Amino acid sequence: MTSEERQTLITLQRSKALRFLKDADDMVEQQRWDLAANRYYYACFHAVQSLFIKDGLSAHKHSSLVSLFSQHYVKTGKASIHYGGFLARMMQLRQKADYNCYYDIDEKDVKEIVSLSHDFITMISSLID
Repeated sequence: MTSEERQTLITLQRSKALRFLKDADDMVEQQRWDLAANRYYYACFHAVQSLFIKDGLSAHKHSSLVSLFSQHYVKTGKASIHYGGFLARMMQLRQKADYNCYYDIDEKDVKEIVSLSHDFITMISSLID
C-alpha cells in the first residue's frame, strides 16, 4: 500500500468514526438506547481502525481489536489504561445491544458512555496526528 493509499484509508475510517459518533448522539436524543450503544461502539471501532492503519496493524475480529489496542497502546503508555477498559466495555455493551434479547440497554448504560466515546475518539485522533 502506498503512503497516499494509507492516508486515504485513515481519512475514510476517521470520517466514518465521526459520522457514527454523530449518529449515536442523534440516537440518544431519540432515546434509542440499543442503537446509540451500537453506534458509539462502531465510532470507537473505526477510530481505532484508522490508528491501526497508520501504524501498520490489522485486526480481523472485534476481540482482536481490543487486544491489539491494549497491547500496542495501553501497555506501552501511549493510551491510558482507562481507555483500554473502556473499549472492552464498549464491545460488551454493543454485543448486548445487538444480540441479547434478555438485556435491554437503558438510558443509564448509554449516558455513561457518551462523553467517554467523544473523549476516546479525540484521544485516538491525537495519536494519529
